[in-house]
Amino acid sequence: MHGVQETSSLPRTIWTIAHLLIVCAVAWLYFGNGIQTIGRLAGVALQDGDPGRRVVLMAFSVILFARMTYTAFGLLERRFDWSECVAVIGAVAFYQFGFALMGATSTAPLGISDLAAVSLFALGGYLNTGSEIERKRFKQDPANKGKLYTQELFVLVRHPNYLGDIVWALGWALMTRNGWALFIPAIAACGFIVMFIPQLFSYLAERYGQQYREWAGRTKRLIPFLY
Repeated sequence: MHGVQETSSLPRTIWTIAHLLIVCAVAWLYFGNGIQTIGRLAGVALQDGDPGRRVVLMAFSVILFARMTYTAFGLLERRFDWSECVAVIGAVAFYQFGFALMGATSTAPLGISDLAAVSLFALGGYLNTGSEIERKRFKQDPANKGKLYTQELFVLVRHPNYLGDIVWALGWALMTRNGWALFIPAIAACGFIVMFIPQLFSYLAERYGQQYREWAGRTKRLIPFLY
C-alpha cells in the first residue's frame, strides 16, 4: 500500500518462490518436453522452435525474475499485502507463460532484426528498475523528507517504471516472432492507463498537493510528449 512504510517479508518471499517455480516451468516448456506435452493435451502437434531463440527467451525470463526479486527485497519498502502478492504472481505468470507458449515454437533463426527486441527489453528494464533505484536514493536522504521526487527519469514522465514495463514487454513480444504476443504489452498498457495511473493520481495529489499539481502540469503521465 502506497505511503505505508513496511518491509513485510512473508508476502515478498511467497511471491519470489512462486515466480521461481514459474521460471522452472518455463524452462521445461523451452528445453524439456513441455511444449510437446501441451500440444498433446490440446490435440495439436507442437515442435520446439529455433534453439537460439529459445535461449534468448529463457534469458529474458531469468532476467525478469532477477529484477523483480531485487525490487521485492532491495527497493520496495512500502507495505506489500497478500492481495497485492496474489496480483503480482498472476501478472508474472501472464508474462512468463504467455511469452513462452507463443515463442517456444518459433522456427525463425536469430538475426540482426532481433537486436531491436533485445534493445527494447534492456531499455524497459532500465526504465523500470533504474527509476526505482533513483527514487529510493532520493527518499533515503533525510533532507528530502516530504518532498516529491521529480528528477532524472521522472522528468520525462510521471511513471517511468510503468513505461518500462510496457517497453520490455514489447521487446519480449517481438522476440517471440508471434504477432499474437503483442497483445500482452497492449493489455499491460491498458491496465496502467485505466487502473494504476488513476489510483496513483489520487494518492499523490492528496499527499503532495501543490508539488504534485505543478509536476503534473509539466510532465506527461506515461509516454513522453504524448500522454
